[in-house]
Amino acid sequence: MITVIGLGFKEGSVSKRGLDTIQCAGLVVFRTTRTRAAKSLIGLCHGSFDYLYEKASSYDELNATIASELIRLNAEYPDLVYCVDGDGYKDSSVVELAKRTQINVICGPFDLPIPPTTSCSYLSAYDLRENFYPDPSVPLCVYGIDDVHLSGDVKLFLLRFYDAEQKALLCNENGMTHIQIMDLDRQKEYIETTAVFVEGGNNSSFAELARIMTRLTAPDGCPWDKAQTHQSIRINLIEEAYEAVQAITDGNFDGMIEELGDVLLQVVFHCDIALRSGEFTLEDVIKGLNDKLVSRHSHIFGTDKADSASGALNVWEKNKMKEKHQTTFAAAVNDVPSIFPALLRAQKVAKRAEKGGWKREEICGNMQDQLASVLDKMQGGDKVGAARSLGKLLFALAWLSQATGEDCEQELLDVVSAVQKQYDLYENMVIADGKDVNNLSQDERKQYYDRVKNGTV
Repeated sequence: MITVIGLGFKEGSVSKRGLDTIQCAGLVVFRTTRTRAAKSLIGLCHGSFDYLYEKASSYDELNATIASELIRLNAEYPDLVYCVDGDGYKDSSVVELAKRTQINVICGPFDLPIPPTTSCSYLSAYDLRENFYPDPSVPLCVYGIDDVHLSGDVKLFLLRFYDAEQKALLCNENGMTHIQIMDLDRQKEYIETTAVFVEGGNNSSFAELARIMTRLTAPDGCPWDKAQTHQSIRINLIEEAYEAVQAITDGNFDGMIEELGDVLLQVVFHCDIALRSGEFTLEDVIKGLNDKLVSRHSHIFGTDKADSASGALNVWEKNKMKEKHQTTFAAAVNDVPSIFPALLRAQKVAKRAEKGGWKREEICGNMQDQLASVLDKMQGGDKVGAARSLGKLLFALAWLSQATGEDCEQELLDVVSAVQKQYDLYENMVIADGKDVNNLSQDERKQYYDRVKNGTV
């Protein structure tokens, strides 16, 4: 077993029990000897991992390497002691080590001059990660800000979750001062004990969204919100999704922020309804999503291989069929939701049927015959027959769209939008010339249309 000893952050902070253990150990390794707490014990140190800091490409890699090296050394030195700053529990290399082997922690003091609090998230400035999402509704302490460059990294990290003017407490062993987050990298002094403490209260967290929703549907909450059911608000999800897609299509980032928020609201709303009805919880939905992302990305989290986007998609589809217990491709074909728009549903069915062995050429090869059949039946007055032939032709076109690799629903929507703009220009030109669109000759219609099409309006 490896013994981990927390040294605290100041000189002489290590506990008597920790110091006695260090003095009796056969091998004592420090994470680093460059901090104040470590330097005071340098005479008891047999080695450190300072040399790894320059070699590792990321802190995740550094922590993994440290853990592997400690386990290797422990095989030779059963009484190995590993010393880290702080209390010993929050160090990221210790967290990684605990995932791999048994450890015993002799706790040290977390002796930073921050206000006492019953709820606080702690994060080392050297462990900032893109995938770390603090809850801004509770206090956050980022510690170990020992140089100006690192303070800039911490500042950029905090600005993802807080306003630039948000008040924070900057402290170290020499005192404390109140600053705004935007001034974090403009201070005169940064040492090992420098930490920034940000009070809770920001409303940008997912937890705060869930709390607001719960308040709205509480017994003394909003009468309208409390009265809603899954059925009464189901159409809202479709409407908000379309509005979000419109904002994405328009490249409207402010619109995306608003509309994606509205989509998220619908998800939280349904989960709140389900919670009050005893059906399921928000945590069930999140866990299901997390499990799905891991299980279907077996080329990332498992043993499958995928070197391209198409390969990754094939892995996803394979895992999806396995999870849904679909032993035949027919089951996957029939699993396409019937509520989908017709064109989208047709393309999804075509995609799954093609994976199940049907060939595009066999469906789309006679499109000219299908078109001729539609026209013949229309001329012969057989509207029902023409409609059925048209349906077959439309499905063949949806299947053909698979060859482009594009979303035919969106492609059609783009063309419709273009036609709307073209017709608007067309009619405005006709009206500007004092004419009626319904009284134009064939040549006049062609001339106006050609001007619109060629951009010579």
